[in-house]
Amino acid sequence: MCKPERIWQLISLVLAGAMIATLIQLRHATTATRSATGTLPTVNKMSGYEHLALSPNARRAHERYSL
Repeated sequence: MCKPERIWQLISLVLAGAMIATLIQLRHATTATRSATGTLPTVNKMSGYEHLALSPNARRAHERYSL
């Protein structure tokens, strides 16, 4: 009969391989569905639209997490 250590090593190897394959598929799916829409619209030079401006950090976070 096999040693329990070998069984756990085999299980760990299979799980690691499955996790790597899943991460590769997930990365491939996100890069395939990413659209090249450009950046967020900038604030018009008209007065009254200043509240729509985003800081650079907020713009990056919005672009990163927006669908």
